[in-house]
Amino acid sequence: MNFKFTFSMVLWMIGLSVAAQQTAPTMPLTHWMTPDEILRKHEIGKNFVPTAPPPAPVFSVAEFMPSEEVLIRYPFGIPMSLIKDLAAHGKMMTIVKSESEKTTVINQYTSNGVNLANCEFLITQTDSYWTRDFGPWYVIDADYRVGIVDFPYNRPRPNDDEVPKVLANQLNVPLFGMNVSHTGGNYMSDGISMAASTDLVWEENGNDSTTVKQLVKDFLGIEKYHVRPDPNNTYIDHIDCWAKFLDTDKILIRSVPQSHPQYDEIEVAAAYWQSAISSYGTPYQVFRVNTPNNEPYTNSLILNKYVYVPIKGSANDAPALAVYRDAMPGYTVTGYIGNASTPWESTDALHCRTHEMADRGMLLIRHIPILTQKPADEDYLIQTDIIPISQRGLYADSCFVNYSVNQGAWQKVALIHESGYIYKALIPRQLEGSQISYYIHAADSSGRSENHPYIGQPDPHKFVVGPAIHPHIAYTPSSIDTLTEPGVSVSVTIELQNTGAAALDWSFITATGASWIVPTQSTGVIAVGGTSSVVVNLNPGSLTTGTLDGYLKIASNDPDRELDSIHVVLKVTNHIGIESVSMPAVALYPNPSNGVFDILLDANIAGRAVVRLISSNGEIFGKMLSIDLKEGENKISSTMIAENLPAGIYFLQLSQKGHQLNRKIVITN
Repeated sequence: MNFKFTFSMVLWMIGLSVAAQQTAPTMPLTHWMTPDEILRKHEIGKNFVPTAPPPAPVFSVAEFMPSEEVLIRYPFGIPMSLIKDLAAHGKMMTIVKSESEKTTVINQYTSNGVNLANCEFLITQTDSYWTRDFGPWYVIDADYRVGIVDFPYNRPRPNDDEVPKVLANQLNVPLFGMNVSHTGGNYMSDGISMAASTDLVWEENGNDSTTVKQLVKDFLGIEKYHVRPDPNNTYIDHIDCWAKFLDTDKILIRSVPQSHPQYDEIEVAAAYWQSAISSYGTPYQVFRVNTPNNEPYTNSLILNKYVYVPIKGSANDAPALAVYRDAMPGYTVTGYIGNASTPWESTDALHCRTHEMADRGMLLIRHIPILTQKPADEDYLIQTDIIPISQRGLYADSCFVNYSVNQGAWQKVALIHESGYIYKALIPRQLEGSQISYYIHAADSSGRSENHPYIGQPDPHKFVVGPAIHPHIAYTPSSIDTLTEPGVSVSVTIELQNTGAAALDWSFITATGASWIVPTQSTGVIAVGGTSSVVVNLNPGSLTTGTLDGYLKIASNDPDRELDSIHVVLKVTNHIGIESVSMPAVALYPNPSNGVFDILLDANIAGRAVVRLISSNGEIFGKMLSIDLKEGENKISSTMIAENLPAGIYFLQLSQKGHQLNRKIVITN
């Protein structure tokens, strides 16, 4: 490994090495390897135990996902003000070497007002306070169990290297051994399928990038491993000294003035992330924090809804905190000055000396959000996995999508369980140009209540509604109910219209058992705004009397109406209907007609009668005529019912005293 030592550091190490030859090697540990440790590099991973990987698929738990507590170590490398706040906001686990040391720590906590109710302890020997570097990495496996991935810590510090094993035993979670020499300060995960490190990981594993990539895929679920050159040119080569994932699609990168010796390298690093694509399928949102004096602002801790940032007491602190608040709305962002005895360094700060611990019973919401433009003519499908890892049941009335249009009032749509852990909801379509903000909410009987994105309403997912893009079908009639005589086929016309924004592909499908419905055209394409008329023949076949009932299906590329049905009823009658001896004799002349014809009624008895015309598709045409018939011959004109009859087949229907008869008339004009 190239440590990039400065000349003064080399002289310091030489002095320590000489002293070590003269006295017992009791030098304090540093964030870098001491001269003695360099001589013992072969001991790295000496007690490491490799295992099979977790059941796939597996994914790495990101720092910004729900945490159960935070891991620190005594003697401390962090100020008591930070410890007090960590315990005030949630649980904290302190590593101590013995029961007596635990008592010492409890006394210190008590005298400094630390909330002891939130304090837990892990009793084990350690070599240093860099819990980030040697601490556990958390994963969730195919069985939705939270487990710990151990790795050979890249320092010959055997006590530190054992902490993940001891912790897994105390927490009663699965332990997996990944044989990749690594360190927590040089690893960050996006919580889905991507992670990032500097190329230190290649160097420390014999430059065998193929094997490393396969192992991080198997053990951590990392499909895309962003391994980048370290732009800082320091001994540590840890990615948290210059970059930090703030969310799946957000990354913070340090910036420096052009006069800074590493300006070019840092800008190259930033440009890489500005062009990279996140696991959401969108470019990263890149935020820059100014570090003109190599301030360690990226070396921060995200713990649930809090962000703890190392500051130096300079004028650059406030702008740095403002960058975090701008990038992470809804989070409480606080700065902390380090201890005088263990000050923050550009290569070693707050993140290095703390480690979040994943919530073992987290309510996990996995969702790829809508972040790109969606069309105005569709509803917006929100699909998510909701997994109560605690195995406690979800509250159905507490699983929903909250959405807002153009920053208006928040509205709620329920998430509907589909299968397994899959839930779906539809945000109603909105006008072109609208901006939709949304977040997912869920709660379970363990008392957990979570959002996606994690912070919820203060920083929701957002997308813009663009132009309509889909075809849309309209047709008339929506149903057909018509009459015919035995052996006489009836033709009806269906009008198809494309009311959408793209070409409409359509086809008729005759339902099973409805072969008597015969379209004269089976498929077609209609341009935007266009129409098409299709004649459908209804053939009664050998049926003498009775009713044929079936469906004509319309398939199309209209996403709202991919498959519709027109209900078709064909009544076959000899036109006697419910005639009785009291019904008038009816004659129509001329028949066929050019649109005007006479209706001759020979009534046996006088009385009121109703006359109307019914089109071949079963609809009443024109107006209903109510007349008083005299006994004997009566004559009326079709113009009294309707004028300018279009060509087609009609039925004249006569009703009198509860009886009814029908006569067919053909219009040929």
